[in-house]
Amino acid sequence: MSHAMPVISRRQLWLFVGVVIFWGVNWPLMKLVLAELDLWVFRSYCLVAGIVWFAAYHVKTGIPLALPRQQVWRVALSALCSVTAWNILSAAGLALLPSGRAGILAYTMPLWAVILSRLFLGEALTTQRVAAISIGMLGIALLLVDEFRALAGAPLGALMLIAAGLIWAVGTIVMKGIAKSVPTTSVVFWGFVLGGWPVFVGLALFGHGPWLPSGVAAWLGLVFNLTIVFGFCWFAWNALARELPAQVTGISSLAVPIVGFISGVLILGEVPRPFDYVALAALVAAVALVLKPARA
Repeated sequence: MSHAMPVISRRQLWLFVGVVIFWGVNWPLMKLVLAELDLWVFRSYCLVAGIVWFAAYHVKTGIPLALPRQQVWRVALSALCSVTAWNILSAAGLALLPSGRAGILAYTMPLWAVILSRLFLGEALTTQRVAAISIGMLGIALLLVDEFRALAGAPLGALMLIAAGLIWAVGTIVMKGIAKSVPTTSVVFWGFVLGGWPVFVGLALFGHGPWLPSGVAAWLGLVFNLTIVFGFCWFAWNALARELPAQVTGISSLAVPIVGFISGVLILGEVPRPFDYVALAALVAAVALVLKPARA
């Protein structure tokens, strides 16, 4: 029996390439912002920008924003995972680690996506996908062991990023059940609204100044997040996650930390440790495996 990869349209390919490049480059850019802004301030700005972008799109196009009542709980649950938990945990973990390593650890998401999609969506677990995820996760496991050694058994940042990946995968699986008749832009808008309120509560309780960055680099990182990341990237990822099998989007997204790793070296001058290179090689092999057309 053949388990061929689904045919990906040109539009989906361009969305995917955009997500990989922009999200990858964003890891060191977020590091620059978080060097000057509190994570609650930074993430609140991002979520407000996302709400404004998608509200403006719906006003301009006239597409109704309303969610069917039976879809509200699913959008809310997905948002608490993919918006609330991801935005808080990824920023908190990134503040404690080099951006290249943080990006790799956060992308434990594909492992969980493969397991959860097999259990809850009945997606085929092909030999090729098992091999790809095994190789990729081996590299990430090496990083986690190295982080335990480096921080004397207290790898808080690493564990927060792995938790972010797990919860993001849960949100992706939940999102697969949202009716296709609901526009992706509506799903993203309500995701920001329903998943954003805990971040705004966090801002009120724990946020502290400064409220704006002072350096040019931090400003560039902030503007990049408010426009490209919380405009284009969130739409593109959600569109792909709804249209393609969860295993395909999950494992293919391993390309993001490859870009993040290289960007961290080029933008921040980060000096990778030996295990970083091993993990990077494992991710490259995993992406190559999963994107290689499956034989009958």
